[in-house]
Amino acid sequence: MDITLAQQYIWRVAYRLVTEEEYTVVGSGGENIELLSRKGRELRYVQLRLANFLWGATMGYDLREGAGRMDDIRRQLRARAIEGQIVYVCYEPVTESMRDALQQEEGIHEQQVSLDLAGYDFTEGQWIIRNRKERGTEVVSPQLFDDTPYGDEEPPASHWMRSIEQVEMEREREVRSTFFYGKPRFTYAFLAIIIAIFILMELSGGSQDPRVLLLFGAKFNPLILAGEWWRFVTPMFLHIGFMHILFNGVALYSLGTLTEQIYGSVRFFLVYMISGISGVVGSFAFSENISAGASGAIFGLFGAMLYFGTQNKELFFQTLGTNILVVLGINLVIGFLSPGIIDNYAHLGGLVGGFLASALVGMPKHGPRIGIRIGALTLLVLLFWWGLRTGGL
Repeated sequence: MDITLAQQYIWRVAYRLVTEEEYTVVGSGGENIELLSRKGRELRYVQLRLANFLWGATMGYDLREGAGRMDDIRRQLRARAIEGQIVYVCYEPVTESMRDALQQEEGIHEQQVSLDLAGYDFTEGQWIIRNRKERGTEVVSPQLFDDTPYGDEEPPASHWMRSIEQVEMEREREVRSTFFYGKPRFTYAFLAIIIAIFILMELSGGSQDPRVLLLFGAKFNPLILAGEWWRFVTPMFLHIGFMHILFNGVALYSLGTLTEQIYGSVRFFLVYMISGISGVVGSFAFSENISAGASGAIFGLFGAMLYFGTQNKELFFQTLGTNILVVLGINLVIGFLSPGIIDNYAHLGGLVGGFLASALVGMPKHGPRIGIRIGALTLLVLLFWWGLRTGGL
């Protein structure tokens, strides 16, 4: 059979894998196409190969090379395991020796990489061998191969190549519009404010002096109970010593920029402020110590990213999810290991407040979702009320 028709066929199959099963083309050569699908932490790899004859030695080489390629992808994406299949699309009549050679290859099945072979007889429109595994779901739908039309009246391979490029460019635009929805205006503004206030505190006697801290508005329960409610807001703009502002400033710059670009400036401002207040309320409820810092608001940004993950689960884990969870986990562990130095109650209050505040303001382009917003507002009010009551108000 004409190899041109076979090329037309595998590129149309690749197009259907991209559009119907959310695969992405990660490589292609003259007679082979590599595709990858990632859903959460699940990685699937498909290699479509044109073949006019199947040799045992060639298939063994393809298996080893494919498994190595899959392991490279797995390491690059920091995934635990990857599952894949090489599908030989035979465009010449299939002989018994070819069937036997394909049947005898058992694939590679290791803990982190699993790769099978399959064969599709393009001349007869039927499978030589499809999927030998009894467990799990097939990597690709067999029906997709059976239902894909080809012929002189169908668009050529080049058409499907261009169509795949257009689909993937549109996906990239969607991702960019998600991660670059807004500009980090308030992030820079908050950074400028906390730096300016820190300089003023240093000039007024030192940011570690309790008298200076109280003068500038640090959280101190007796003064809040005496009516100075504004101390629920001001502590998020104060810092105790250079290292404190350095670490929080770096965290605000990196995490704030990312969060504001995703949520937009108005949503970011509301989330940051509500998180900061929520952190102070948490500290007010459970700690009598003087406290200050943007940590509660910054943990609220972690909460915002976790809420983003609940609304865009696949994109979250494909991009920054693992890093966010690791960094958050490390910070929580450090906090619990240093209870006398770090205000864990402010961190936890900010984290919960940031998650609920994000649910309240919502994600851009996700619609109103009134039920979620009412629920988030109700929980925020109840947590604030409970924290204030616990602290003595």
